[in-house]
Amino acid sequence: MKPELKQLQIERATIADDEYTPSKTIRVLQSGHLGDLLYSMPWVKRAAEVNNAKVIFNVGFNEVSGTPNHPSGRFCINDNTYNYIKPLLEYQSYISKVQKHDHQLVDYNFDQFRRMGLNLAAGDLKRNHGYVYPELQHDLSAPCIQAPTNKQYKDIIVINLTDRYRNPKVDYRILGNYHIVFVGLDHEYDNFCQRYYLKPERIIIENALQMATLLNSCKLFIGNQSSTFAIAECLKINRMLEVYTPCPNVMPMGANGYDYINQHGFETLLKKLTN
Repeated sequence: MKPELKQLQIERATIADDEYTPSKTIRVLQSGHLGDLLYSMPWVKRAAEVNNAKVIFNVGFNEVSGTPNHPSGRFCINDNTYNYIKPLLEYQSYISKVQKHDHQLVDYNFDQFRRMGLNLAAGDLKRNHGYVYPELQHDLSAPCIQAPTNKQYKDIIVINLTDRYRNPKVDYRILGNYHIVFVGLDHEYDNFCQRYYLKPERIIIENALQMATLLNSCKLFIGNQSSTFAIAECLKINRMLEVYTPCPNVMPMGANGYDYINQHGFETLLKKLTN
């Protein structure tokens, strides 16, 4: 019998403190998968800073997904993923508006990294945007997004393991000794339970702001190369990344970030971060 599903409760929060007060705005475009969009956030924030402006964030829907069987379907972004990410974008103090791309000219087109001949299966996805706009290159070790916190989640370990980018060398049954909760899709939860003989609590997430609130509140996040890890990376919380060695295109950077490729690495880091 599955544990009762919990709905994430967020204390009603005001929009993040407004650090950007000028009336000037700049327009940016991002049409990639949720991970690409999230990894553009350091550059979006930096563009706001160097231009002393707030951002009108345009989300494009015309970028064809080059990844077979991706959850988003034929295109990188669809209505479901747009509605999921929009509340988190709107929460950021440097963003004044989030909208579907109206096909007007933009100041920064963060889709251009896809046209530069980069090997997108390796390296670090969050660095790619800096090759398009080298004038925006900066220290990527600092947080680039904000989120509320909720004290009721301060002692839990949050797990998110998707179907894609999985490392078969890691077994998670040791997590039965810890207070963990799982976030993810129904079949991802079922697969986790069946594969590792665990039945953790599950928290239902409706949008990326809720996800960011949970991650910003928890003791530790453990995940693979997914949009949920991208949120954790943007927040710079305590985080552990399961690396998919055939496609190692995500790297933790800055404080509190760790990654592993095998059981020894996983258990060593888990012990380090929970003691």
